[in-house]
Amino acid sequence: MYTRHMKCAGWDSKDVKYSHEGKVLSDHIKEVKSYLRKFLDFYGGFSELHHRAADYLAEYHDYGKLCSKWSLNEGYRPPPHSPWSIQWLMDNQKILGDSEEDKRLTLILWYFILKHHSKLTKIIPVDYYKSLADIVEEHVRETGFKEKIDLVDVFGLFKIADILSASGKEYTPHAPIIGEEKVKRIIGGKIDGERWLQQLELEKIEDIGLLRAYTGWGKTTASLLFFVNKQIRKAFYLLPTITAINKFHEKMSQSFPNEVDKYFHLYDAELVGEDEETDRIKEMFFAEYFLSPITITTIDQFLLAFLQYGRYPTKRSMFRGAGLILDEVHLLNPLMLKLTTYFLSKYLPLYRMNILLMSATMPEALSRYLQTSLEIPNRDFLDYSGEYSKRRRVMLEYNPKTIERGIDEIVEQADKPGKKTLIILNTVDKAVKLAETLREKMPSKEIILLHSRFMYRDRRSKEHGIERKKDVPHVLISTQISEVSLDISYDLLFTEISPLASMIQRFGRVNRYGIKTTHVNAHLYEPTIEDDSYYPYSPGEIEATRKVIRELEGENLRDERQLLDIFDSMYTYEDLIAEVKEAERQVNLGAFEDLLKFFFSLEVGEDKLLRILNYRSSFSSLIIPDPSCIRNKGLSSYLEHVLSIDLKSGGFEKKKRQIAKIKDVSVPVPLWWIRKDEIVGDSPYPVIRFKDKIYDEYFGLIKEENP
Repeated sequence: MYTRHMKCAGWDSKDVKYSHEGKVLSDHIKEVKSYLRKFLDFYGGFSELHHRAADYLAEYHDYGKLCSKWSLNEGYRPPPHSPWSIQWLMDNQKILGDSEEDKRLTLILWYFILKHHSKLTKIIPVDYYKSLADIVEEHVRETGFKEKIDLVDVFGLFKIADILSASGKEYTPHAPIIGEEKVKRIIGGKIDGERWLQQLELEKIEDIGLLRAYTGWGKTTASLLFFVNKQIRKAFYLLPTITAINKFHEKMSQSFPNEVDKYFHLYDAELVGEDEETDRIKEMFFAEYFLSPITITTIDQFLLAFLQYGRYPTKRSMFRGAGLILDEVHLLNPLMLKLTTYFLSKYLPLYRMNILLMSATMPEALSRYLQTSLEIPNRDFLDYSGEYSKRRRVMLEYNPKTIERGIDEIVEQADKPGKKTLIILNTVDKAVKLAETLREKMPSKEIILLHSRFMYRDRRSKEHGIERKKDVPHVLISTQISEVSLDISYDLLFTEISPLASMIQRFGRVNRYGIKTTHVNAHLYEPTIEDDSYYPYSPGEIEATRKVIRELEGENLRDERQLLDIFDSMYTYEDLIAEVKEAERQVNLGAFEDLLKFFFSLEVGEDKLLRILNYRSSFSSLIIPDPSCIRNKGLSSYLEHVLSIDLKSGGFEKKKRQIAKIKDVSVPVPLWWIRKDEIVGDSPYPVIRFKDKIYDEYFGLIKEENP
């Protein structure tokens, strides 16, 4: 990285100087302009001034490559060209126009050009241009919300156009075509006439609505009907787990071939350094996944884009005019709930999104909060939860002790022949410890451990294994990730207490296809108190659940609707508001607007904002454990091979395969786990040499006993 301005003594012609492999700069500029104009027209809402600004960025962003010092020669890594682009513009007095508005906007565009291979931070890496940062911040402070958002989105779309041209990919933006017949094909089998009429009501919701439907109603697939007759430019599905994403992607791909893609976690994890070539490689893959007409992703990807994390403009601009389906909204913790409603209400008037928020177990307090925060009329709240009153698939037993102290009872029942047993803990560490104990006590029983901190390849293998064992006796020890998209009916459930909406999801994994049970099949235990809390849940959430299940033990639970009704009477709207406000106090959310001004990128170094990312480990990032942290020697050797891959050679498809290998050995971890002093090597994705953790193919990434 440069710390001083380096003057360029001579300039080449854009018609002969190669900016990318096999492409002279003038051709690259033409392609970027062409893509960018298509994007601006497709997403809409941009003025004539924005079109001129876009042309300016496309024309001049790579002029620094005309410097005679810059070269594409093999084996030679050229220095950053962006500062030279600004020098060329200054030397040739190239400004957007003669008006004061044009002159002021020119400085913003210079800032964008300086930053087009990095993040929109306030720090300018070249001393000579540091005053530009002060000018930009003053301009941003005086500019209105809409003007700032539109301008940053122009920059984001320019970045994607630049990526597409550099990668040699051909792309034409187009909206998904969604109709009733296509939805029927995705549902498959014989269509239930009565339920289909209920599902068609989704088409009548205008801009934003709520859906509560009982387990088995088919809300995830049927929610596509919400998009029928709406002029959405893209469709986003925000699902809670990787398992849910993978399964739904497989189903959707059959009816929308080449139109649907999946994207999860911080796939574009932050670079160790500011290497333009490596940055371009990563951006190429991001662009491919988020440009699909239908994208299946997670709520954290939506929130990180609007929290302005990292290179957010290329993500956030994709939501203009989009349709969003947010499934299992009850799983949002208080802060994520606040952030979701905050950004939706802030951007709805500008982005004109269509939004459907869904849950099988949406408490009254939550539905009221969403309706109030997002101004959703009652007519746009569809409630088909009445089916719960016809079922009692579980019978509950409360144990006033922790699950660790009930281990003998668990072994006695789970070790019986023919039983499929599900055990759900609230944290990964406790799930790992219980798996260690049960493997010792039940050596003849197959015990599977599944949680979020596995390499993608190992998690995928475990999920496929569970799917194959639908009818085979086994014990599955898991965390919250088993609450959704686990299409197996277990005979027994042992679980720690969690929020009631979460508990109902856990109950849905037991006697899944039954109607009524006459014996106890759900055993509920007290969660372990850690640091005077019930991490990752609040004491209020746990207390509300405790009161409900104490009242509904045994035959006291007449039907599953009781769970919702009693919870609604005990966990009030005022309780939810208090928890949301407490979350806000803990993370200093008010600093967001003050520091970033809806323009700059969120820097992990900002202590005031870092607490937002670290709240209850809400946001995670993909990392690669260093080979020295791998317990299995064979896997350690394979990891060394993967990390030796040269990502800077070959074409797009080759690089895509290489990135896939890296993704396969990546592990999602909370953002606060990533410490700079543990990052090693120069991989484009963080390689972490943990001081106190080790990776095991059975247990995942765990704390080391004697580090």
